[in-house]
Amino acid sequence: MSQESSKKTDIQFITCSACGGIGRLNDDSSCRNCSGSGRIAYCRGRFYYGDLELSRPVIKLRQLKNSIYLTLNSLAYAIGLIGLLALSYWVYLTSLNTENFAVFAFWQVKSPYILIFWLSLIADMFVVYRLSQEEAAKQKIKKVKYGEAVEKSSPNSWSEFKNSRGKYKIEVSKGFSLKAFKTAEQAFLLASMAKHKKVMPVHLFFCLLKDNAAAALFSRLNINPGKLIGKLKNQLLAAETGLKSTELSLEIEEIFLEAYIEAEILGQKKVEPINFILPCLKRDKNLTEILYDLDINRDKINNVIHWFVISERLMENYRLYRQASRLKPSGAMNRSYTAVATPILNHFSYDLTLAAKWGRLELCVGRTSEIKAIFQNLESGRAGVLLTGPNGVGKNMIIGQVARQMVEEDVPKILKDKRLLELDISRLLSGTTATKAEERLLVIIDEIARAGNIILYINNIENLMGITAGEEESLELSEVLSSALKRRNLICLACVNEDNYTRYIENKPLGNAMAKIEIKEPDNNLAIQMIESKIGYYEVKYKIYFTYGSIAKAVELTAKYIHDKFLPAKAVDTLEAIAVQVSEDKGINSLVDAEDVASVISKITKIPLTKITEKESEILLNLEEKMHSRMIDQVEAVNMVAASLRRARTELREEKRPIANFLFLGPTGVGKTELAKTVAEVYFGDENYMVRLDMSEYQLAGTLEKMIGSPDGVLGYLTEAVRKAPFCLILLDELEKAHPDILNLFLQVMDDGRLTDGQGRTIDFTNCIIIATSNIGAVYVQDQIKAGASLEQIKESLVNNQLNKVLRPEFINRFDGLVVFKPLSLEDVESITRLMLIKVTRLLEAKGIGLEYETAGIKKLASLGFDPKFGARPLRRLIQEKIENEIANIVLKDGIKRRDTVVIDGEAKISVRKRKEL
Repeated sequence: MSQESSKKTDIQFITCSACGGIGRLNDDSSCRNCSGSGRIAYCRGRFYYGDLELSRPVIKLRQLKNSIYLTLNSLAYAIGLIGLLALSYWVYLTSLNTENFAVFAFWQVKSPYILIFWLSLIADMFVVYRLSQEEAAKQKIKKVKYGEAVEKSSPNSWSEFKNSRGKYKIEVSKGFSLKAFKTAEQAFLLASMAKHKKVMPVHLFFCLLKDNAAAALFSRLNINPGKLIGKLKNQLLAAETGLKSTELSLEIEEIFLEAYIEAEILGQKKVEPINFILPCLKRDKNLTEILYDLDINRDKINNVIHWFVISERLMENYRLYRQASRLKPSGAMNRSYTAVATPILNHFSYDLTLAAKWGRLELCVGRTSEIKAIFQNLESGRAGVLLTGPNGVGKNMIIGQVARQMVEEDVPKILKDKRLLELDISRLLSGTTATKAEERLLVIIDEIARAGNIILYINNIENLMGITAGEEESLELSEVLSSALKRRNLICLACVNEDNYTRYIENKPLGNAMAKIEIKEPDNNLAIQMIESKIGYYEVKYKIYFTYGSIAKAVELTAKYIHDKFLPAKAVDTLEAIAVQVSEDKGINSLVDAEDVASVISKITKIPLTKITEKESEILLNLEEKMHSRMIDQVEAVNMVAASLRRARTELREEKRPIANFLFLGPTGVGKTELAKTVAEVYFGDENYMVRLDMSEYQLAGTLEKMIGSPDGVLGYLTEAVRKAPFCLILLDELEKAHPDILNLFLQVMDDGRLTDGQGRTIDFTNCIIIATSNIGAVYVQDQIKAGASLEQIKESLVNNQLNKVLRPEFINRFDGLVVFKPLSLEDVESITRLMLIKVTRLLEAKGIGLEYETAGIKKLASLGFDPKFGARPLRRLIQEKIENEIANIVLKDGIKRRDTVVIDGEAKISVRKRKEL
């Protein structure tokens, strides 16, 4: 597949000034200035013009001509078949007489059957003539090879078009397939029968939906073509009518030109109806809006078109490369027979050009600029090119594409008539000493230098580093290679990942001897197209089908939530896991959609990514109520947290930051930590999804490693917890006690949503809620509440007079909300007492034991456990001592049985009411 397919095509349309692009003058005579072309296109140094004649008489005449040819062809085939049957029947009759050997000289026999056969040969010759005529009429789109495309500014006159040679002047209709041709005719007839003034993009779009490939394309997008046709009929009714004959609009002429250019760039042999889709959408806003209503945009359609082209290319891969490489030597010899045998190299290498010739290498999609950079470096005289980049971004596929283009001779002169061999380092080094390995490499380099037709490729070239014979003046294998490169004894391509390049090669002799080309992770669109070239294998293997939406969703979600791997590899791995699950759950021939992908990735990342269900929607809308079932009062804090959770789940938030960053201020024991636990349980599903950091443990600068880990392999408590469960709540308890370096760390986390751990891995915090608690100004808050000040006044004064003395202003500004928790009243403590007793009730119910309490008993416990200075903290200890411990003692003394009831009276004393006997 052409590497330029992923780039935006720069097409310049040029309109004839004499006829305004119509191709005719006012007297209906052909325009002399443009010779009737009217409108042409210029792209990559070539001119494109259309000579497709569409009118009712011409179409009818063409259809009649095709019908006559079809009839004559069918008749000729029938006569030829009859003649062959007559000869076969005569041979059968003759063979019945075993003594008659006339069958071997049938041309000398006088028989009506033989006469029929001789007459049928005339029909056979007509068939051969018709086939040769049809083959001669077929014109494939010629691929623009390396160096043929011209990059220059577009002309602004017709003089260059008229003076250009045939190679740079292309008539596009000759590249139309029969289906594309018929689609254009049907569009014209549709407009003509409706008496529309011009053939517009909507006519062409309507007719192309009848094509099987177009229907399959929209099926991959989960769109019913019939539903789309219904919407288009309303647009057709709104088209402008006229009294004159129907003519082609300028938009249609541009569509034909652009469809050819796009098909050429995609590497297609013919323009197909699906190539009209995108040009139609570019020129008709209503068509675009109709598809937007169906959740389809141009990028999606473009990617599915790529998918269809890739699939077609894969199906004909073997035949295509056999045909394209007939002149490419299959062995070690070049075409000029000047190459020298390389037996040692052949033993330690794998021939990539031979693999490409037989269609064994994966297709490479995109990466035009990277391949061009390889060629330019080699043309400029560099003997080595080193591809660096993360694992899984497609470095080996780029090398495979270079091998493929070498087979097609679509390469610079320096690579033509050459072989690309991959050195097997493991075989080179296995079962031998470092001295012997060095000898092998020197022999291989010598063979390459003598052969003169070999390009060497080394994958994971860092494996050559550090291997030396051990003698004082001996070289590492990498230095042997770098010396050969400097002497230009060979041309070498190599790959290495980023970490190993920095660690072993950068600023070393080998790194200096090779030109570095960085291979970056592809963007989502290019990643989708790359995966489309691979997905057919998994569809066949697991007998399921992927919709376009499932591939796009896999790329989107893995790019967003999986950070320890890279596209496209991580999306491919995920799609294979999804294929396995769908084939098991739904059975063979099932359709994998976006929800299947979201479901599997949700299980991997533990992040809710599926559509919001009715049940979840109800939870989200009633978060405050659910939180207040555990939290007493603190309305402002609950409302602020609930609002942030709703924004996060409906994806109405800035996705490069954590879900929310809160700072809870107030006295101890007022519910700051309890609210964090409540959020973890209500929204994340379990209190275990809370990562709690006691910041008093991080008062020293050296404790930073404890939090994020170290390069020597020690894992960080925070980073490892978030890496394993990225959908969580992080509680920073008593924030003010942490060392300033630790606070600087969270400054980055709260702003960028990511953090690099001690091993160099990027940890994603964008699906976390960060809640920091602090007792700064606790006494001040209590005093102001007693004085009757509002929470807003207290908050403003805290920020201006208290917080700024402890925390830096830029750190304070990173919080989405500063929430002041007011001190608890006795009434609040009574409500908290009820909540705590409800938990005790649940524990006893599990054992079949009931719990009852009087209101006076609640008040008694609340008054005993209430401390204005420590809030509800003493209450927890009181209930544990007076209630839970007492019940435990009764259970141990066997003083309580199933169906008994524990009663707490008005004095908070415990008694047991025995069960009724059954």
